[in-house]
Amino acid sequence: MRKKRPKLEVPEPLVQDPPSWVTEQDLDRTTPYTEDELDLLVNGTVEGIYDTAAWRKLVDQVGEEEARRILRSRLIMRDENATKLPRH
Repeated sequence: MRKKRPKLEVPEPLVQDPPSWVTEQDLDRTTPYTEDELDLLVNGTVEGIYDTAAWRKLVDQVGEEEARRILRSRLIMRDENATKLPRH
């Protein structure tokens, strides 16, 4: 006579709460980027694309200062809140 094998228990998956920034609706931005935020975005973007052919080509064509202005204007255009309040 064979012994019955014990039934293996499968542990339930661990369910973790999502981070607060996923669930808290109050964290959504409702105003346009500030000048300081735009500066941070431009600087961070330039750091990330500084060695790409596209950035080097743009800088060669218009210079670094104008290339940064172009990047800044594109970031403003992509800001979904840009038209909600006047920019100071």
